[in-house]
Amino acid sequence: MRKNSIVLLLLILILSACSHVDEKQPEEAVDASADQSEVSDGSARILKVSTDLEEEHNWFIVPEGVHTMTISAEVENVETVLFWISETGTGTWAERTLIGYDIDGSDGWSITWEFGDRIFHDRISIQALGSDGVTRASESIGVHSIVETDGE
Repeated sequence: MRKNSIVLLLLILILSACSHVDEKQPEEAVDASADQSEVSDGSARILKVSTDLEEEHNWFIVPEGVHTMTISAEVENVETVLFWISETGTGTWAERTLIGYDIDGSDGWSITWEFGDRIFHDRISIQALGSDGVTRASESIGVHSIVETDGE
């Protein structure tokens, strides 16, 4: 019975997050670079997003031969963290795909994603659903593949 309750809760949370399909990201998005010294009001907040990839010019770089990545988020007042991928550009939020989620922050909020031979020039969005059941915070990172071509 407990497992069914957890599955139902997770389904409700994901559907709640999916119900916002504007051409832009949710209005509740929180800038992770904002002054973190403010007193928390209990709202969902993303403090930092990181990956196990190297960053270059504000893009996380996926070298040739790499087939997995770990994406982590430091958050406050959060119950669930969703990880989405979408193409870069405007108006792509409605086209996103859920690549993973974390409902247990006891070991940190992260996923390890096995993506195979995918070539990236995409945005990964991290969406934190608040433990208050109302607030959400979002942060995005750019991911780009380095592919060697013949003649270089």
